[in-house]
Amino acid sequence: MAQDTDVPLTIALAEYEHLRELSRAVHDQSAARFTFFLAVASAATAVSAGLITTGSPDGRARPAVLAGVGVLVLLLGISVFARQVELNDRGRRYAVAATVLRTYLARRAPDLTAYVMMPTLDDHGPFAPEPFRRHWFRDLVSQAGMIALLNSVLLGLAAALAVLAAGPPWLAVTVAALVVPGAVAAHLRVIRRRIARSADRVGTVLADRCLASTTG
Repeated sequence: MAQDTDVPLTIALAEYEHLRELSRAVHDQSAARFTFFLAVASAATAVSAGLITTGSPDGRARPAVLAGVGVLVLLLGISVFARQVELNDRGRRYAVAATVLRTYLARRAPDLTAYVMMPTLDDHGPFAPEPFRRHWFRDLVSQAGMIALLNSVLLGLAAALAVLAAGPPWLAVTVAALVVPGAVAAHLRVIRRRIARSADRVGTVLADRCLASTTG
């Protein structure tokens, strides 16, 4: 007679392994996009510095070339930023799903609970999951936040150059000083709104399924 199969355990383990693969894919995609953007931004900076120091091309062509390079990097930065925010959000939700499955596995074997170091809904352990709602500085130094900083600097530089074409230098500096923090704040708002929306969605699902964390 065929040996009985623990169907719930088989499904849980298969789901957990699938979540591991998805989380790894998100991490790899996020790192690859961030590295690619940094490489493009560094190359654009080197090209711009070369054009400025060598004085080539001459006349009105040089500002146009510099502006074109800046616009291309900015457009790429906005695209990568949006994708990075999406990937980060997906990674957080995968982490919650993995925590829920670990909770199920730990509750099936209560004698092994003390040996489970990764977080569960019952015990966060030494590797407490990163909270959805966190200090804004943590978002600023994330990969999406670093891209936001570069985008903001480009916007500030573009605004300063636009003002400098028809106004005094002090006004250009003032405009840049206002545009950069404003752009950073706008980027951070996008990041934090996405995190808050995801946190609410996850909290609703956990509450509906009576899986709310017991650790507070």
